Amino acid sequence: MSAEKTPCISAIDTTNFARQIVLDFEFAPVPKQRQRRRLRNEIIEVGAVKLDYHGSVMGEFSQFVQTEYTEGVAFPVRELTGISAVDTAMADPLYVVIKRLSDWIGRYFAQIVCWSGTDRRQLLTECQAKHIDLSAFPTDWADLQTFYTSIMDVGSHGRVSLGDAVTWFGIEFDESTGHAHSALADARVTAKLLKQMMDGDYRASPRAQEVRQRWGMGARAQTRLSSKCPELGDLLLKLKAEGLGNLLRMAGGLG
Repeated sequence: MSAEKTPCISAIDTTNFARQIVLDFEFAPVPKQRQRRRLRNEIIEVGAVKLDYHGSVMGEFSQFVQTEYTEGVAFPVRELTGISAVDTAMADPLYVVIKRLSDWIGRYFAQIVCWSGTDRRQLLTECQAKHIDLSAFPTDWADLQTFYTSIMDVGSHGRVSLGDAVTWFGIEFDESTGHAHSALADARVTAKLLKQMMDGDYRASPRAQEVRQRWGMGARAQTRLSSKCPELGDLLLKLKAEGLGNLLRMAGGLG
């Protein structure tokens, strides 16, 4: 893959929901004796949602993936995701699923939004190991976890799980997918979280206190971000117009 085609991490496009494809992978570990070219995991499921100009879901993509080096699905992964060895054995290999996903995205200027950079690293590593062409796949990726921790009062506590982030905002996983940790369910709640953040809806849920206690953050309650920062309205307008970089600079000046 050429350097100019290598997917890179950029700031979230806060001006255009319709650019964004929210993507999630589930993977299974590759046994040490079968690992090739630093490939320690294999993708076993792909879930994605496509947003319209209002941030509402206008399309969904969900497929299992047949593994090449992993035999079956380890019990912890099966328990977490609900994905069985039959699901992966009956599925198409990754190169077919990625081609299908690229066709479904259908827009060369799309921005891929994931929760953390893990999905991007997994896709790059696995496609390099399996000689899968990514030239038709979007190269603009955004890390919603980094965006979240930069605007919420949790940056000093390291990585924030998707479960904790959605609990903070009172977002529920869609039980119709069967498991909270299916790729499509995770993509759906990530899209909801993205919309709330971009709409400026930072109201904490009653269960946010559970998250604070789990992080050892004490009893200080967080309500709306505007209660801490009266200039929030202006900041949100500038966020939508200018993106994350300028917001971070302004937030630093207000601190």
